[in-house]
Amino acid sequence: MSRLLKIYRHRNYVWPNELEPPARTVEIRSIERESVSEAERLRSASVATAFLRFIDSGRFGVFAVVDGTAVGHAWVTRPVHKPQVLNTYARLAAGESLIHYCYVAPEQRGQGIYAQMLHETAAWAREHGATRVTVDTSTDNVASQKGIQRAGFVEVAPTTSVVIGRRLVYNKQHGRSHRGAADPATNQSGSETVEGQDRRGHEERDL
Repeated sequence: MSRLLKIYRHRNYVWPNELEPPARTVEIRSIERESVSEAERLRSASVATAFLRFIDSGRFGVFAVVDGTAVGHAWVTRPVHKPQVLNTYARLAAGESLIHYCYVAPEQRGQGIYAQMLHETAAWAREHGATRVTVDTSTDNVASQKGIQRAGFVEVAPTTSVVIGRRLVYNKQHGRSHRGAADPATNQSGSETVEGQDRRGHEERDL
């Protein structure tokens, strides 16, 4: 039986140490077990089930709420204590948190809601010990890229990952970002991982 092969190409962004939060225009609520049903109304039952798994794993999530109704969500991982792979494709360094599984309802897009959720989740990660907070998006998701940039995140080196089944077999962080700058958080030129060995040299996002 052949194993499913997936290739992920992502643009990556880092939350600066000093960044003023955007003006709050919506209510931001933490996602609790009691409120997971909102995800089913907003998205689907399978998304609500995923939220329960995130809660069980210690991740932090928020709903963006307008007139009492959830119109968006975002999640961030707790900072990891040692290098590990998350969501089959994302290789995190010790102390790093990843913002992921973000969504804004189509009718609410373009109003800065994404930026407010990014800042809320990034601030939570910092408060819980993260030395670096990242967010990524596929190279063809232009709307997401614009939203992340408007939120003030700094673009760093892009990555290419290859996953077979659920195993990350190749992960390369390219030497330069799209803006030609080295990663300010690591000051490294890039790294490559093959079959889990590091040699010097990501899910959905509807916005």
